[in-house]
Amino acid sequence: MKHRSDIIFDPFAVFGTQRVTDLGFDPSAFDEEDEYVPQDVRPNTLDVVAKLFWAENGGPIRTIIDGRKTRPTGTFHALKGGARAMPWESKLERTAMSLADFSPRVHYLLAQPHRLEISVRRNRGRPLIYFPDLLLQVHPSFVEDLRKGMPFSQAACVSASRDVPPHRLQNLLLEIKADKDPREDDPAYQHKLSLAQELYERRGFAFFKIRQSVHLNKQFTAVARRADLHKYTTLDEHDFTTCLAHFAGRDTVPLSSLHQAFGNGPSAQAKVIALHYRRFISIDLIAGLKSGSPVHLIQQGAA
Repeated sequence: MKHRSDIIFDPFAVFGTQRVTDLGFDPSAFDEEDEYVPQDVRPNTLDVVAKLFWAENGGPIRTIIDGRKTRPTGTFHALKGGARAMPWESKLERTAMSLADFSPRVHYLLAQPHRLEISVRRNRGRPLIYFPDLLLQVHPSFVEDLRKGMPFSQAACVSASRDVPPHRLQNLLLEIKADKDPREDDPAYQHKLSLAQELYERRGFAFFKIRQSVHLNKQFTAVARRADLHKYTTLDEHDFTTCLAHFAGRDTVPLSSLHQAFGNGPSAQAKVIALHYRRFISIDLIAGLKSGSPVHLIQQGAA
């Protein structure tokens, strides 16, 4: 039996090969009078405005860890990234990846997904280079919640009772920020982010800046951090059958009763968490991981 979590993310299928047809996009709207801020190439011709570069192996475009960094770096093994080792260069990025991997509304995850090169003037002939921190493919409701102001960590813990077909998933790009970032006062950097956001949105991507104090609530990050210990727990067909039999046609059951169906104890808890990571079930974690937390059997959505 092939489960939804076994599908490997293909980043080359995200954008496709079609060109942007909306020539109404005028990057010059972002021009500033500061002479050190590069001017954007005006789209009065069919010249390429920006280019995207992906890694040939479909993984992160850069690995970050080169032995020369003086700040903490590492890798995060993401179940929703085909078990790849995803690089991070700040603990905030690692936290965001942990939340995304845990969320039942996130289908795929890729750190350092690509390099964006934006053609500009007055930059010595060189393009602006931007590397987003994280690319996710998510249930549309995830993006809707972020747009309504819900913190990222809370959105990651919202349950999902119904799946959507792959063509309805939304692409979500994240720029993860500490509360004190020296680049916040850099007009050239902010200009580059504005251009990147406009270009992504023209291609149907959602783009959000995730700030630590607003979006990474310790209540939810702690739940994801503890759950991460069990995500690679081995499951077999008997475990999936046991889960289905316990629901017995119901859409929702209490978490404690599902633990009981698996025999209680640490092994039962680990298997239930592993089923959640594989998006077979969805635990509502807004109130935390408690015995009475509702658990949903994820239904396959209509096309």
